[in-house]
Amino acid sequence: MDEDLQLLEAWRAGDRRSGSALFERHFTSVRRFFRNKVPATEIEDLVQRTFQALLEHQHQYRGEARFVAYVLAIARSQWHRWLRKHDPVREGIDGGTVSLRDLGVSPSEVAVHRQEQRVLFDALQRLPLDTQALLELFYWEGLDAHEIAIAMGIQHGAVRTRLTRARQALRGLVGDGYAPADAGDRELDDATRGLGELVRS
Repeated sequence: MDEDLQLLEAWRAGDRRSGSALFERHFTSVRRFFRNKVPATEIEDLVQRTFQALLEHQHQYRGEARFVAYVLAIARSQWHRWLRKHDPVREGIDGGTVSLRDLGVSPSEVAVHRQEQRVLFDALQRLPLDTQALLELFYWEGLDAHEIAIAMGIQHGAVRTRLTRARQALRGLVGDGYAPADAGDRELDDATRGLGELVRS
């Protein structure tokens, strides 16, 4: 049996230490999810809200994918609630078209040492919200198509097409500002994946 599922079943049975172990196992992923999406002052509150929601809805997890996908689905839901609260003037926020920059959200600062890293961070924040989240789940958390579908609340069959379009959109935004200028998709993939380690720190 999957270790997360073992811990979850023990937690459901009243073992608080197992609940704490689940928290420890997924704290970094949840915190990283918010790190490039909200101001630093909001991160800890959203992390707490995510795990509180997990506590309240833990019975809904059925083991259909890795537990981290379920936890990040909750984190994404909390993020969208925060976005609606942040911008109450809008009747609804279309994650397919609106970016963090459009909403005037300034995510927490991440220490970067190279210009191409700064360009990539900037590009991610200029992508539509759902596109940004999709890429970060893929590159930073290593989720597969099925897990991304669960975390994003979309059809499994749509993930690969969306991922292809998201990578093209990212490539279009970094443009000439990405160094080296002639870097291919593999180099951009590696660089984007590497940003996750910076956000972890």
